[in-house]
Order: sequence, then C-alpha cells, then structure tokens
Amino acid sequence: MNYRNAQYTADGRIDCEVNHPKFGWIPFTTDPNDSEKLGRDLFAKITNAGGIAPYVPPEPAPITAQQVKDEAYRRVITICPEWKQRNLTAQASILAEKGRDNWTTEELAAWEAGEAIWSEISAIRAKSDELELMDPIPQDYTEDKWWM
Repeated sequence: MNYRNAQYTADGRIDCEVNHPKFGWIPFTTDPNDSEKLGRDLFAKITNAGGIAPYVPPEPAPITAQQVKDEAYRRVITICPEWKQRNLTAQASILAEKGRDNWTTEELAAWEAGEAIWSEISAIRAKSDELELMDPIPQDYTEDKWWM
C-alpha cells in the first residue's frame, strides 16, 4: 500500500495518508499494536523506510481574560469564601452606622481583620487586571509569580 506524509503522533503511532483504491488518498493512523494486520504491516513498512516527520505538539490555545478572572476568583474564595465576604460587608455597614468613636475594642479588632482581608483581595484583583491587559496572557498565569 502506498503512503505519504508520515508523521509520528504524541503516543508513538504514525499518522499518514494511504492511497485507497476506491477513495484515493485518505488519512490513516498506523499502530504497531493494531488489531488489524494491515495497520501493523504498514507501521513496520513506514518505520523501516524511515523519513518519518517528528511529532509537533499543537500550539496552546491563547489564555483569555475570563480564565484570569476565574483564577482570581479561585484565589479570592480561598482567602475569603462568599459567605464570609457577605458577613464582613454587613459588619462594616453596622460599624459605619455606629461610628468609629463608639466601637468597642473587639469591634475595632474585627474591623482591622476585615480590612486586612479586603487588602489581600484588592491585591488579587489588581494583579488580575494587570494580567488581563497582557497580550498575550502568559500560559503560566496560574503560577504564584504572577499574583505576588
């Protein structure tokens, strides 16, 4: 059987085109462990002849701004789950109504703890904004180095 354009696949098989008597040149993947003798024989024929193009991995898909937003969300939720964010917002509203001069020591400590959490979240959002503006967005955008 005639073949052309032989190229290794990622898993060691060989993609090629074979000249089918009825359909002409059609794609075919040979495999040394093929259940059909034709596939095993063609694999042996191609490897014996040599000249097989190496496997070329596909280019990774570009990273989208939404993927960066999703990573930012994951990081924020790790620091402060949504229920805790709602509680902190409610607590801030109550304390604002009360007025800072009327806070107890415990309320001041709670306010400061909430501010520390919001500061971390703000930093994540700022890094997310920076990443979203990059062109292209780095493939390794989930690594900590982009979020510090």
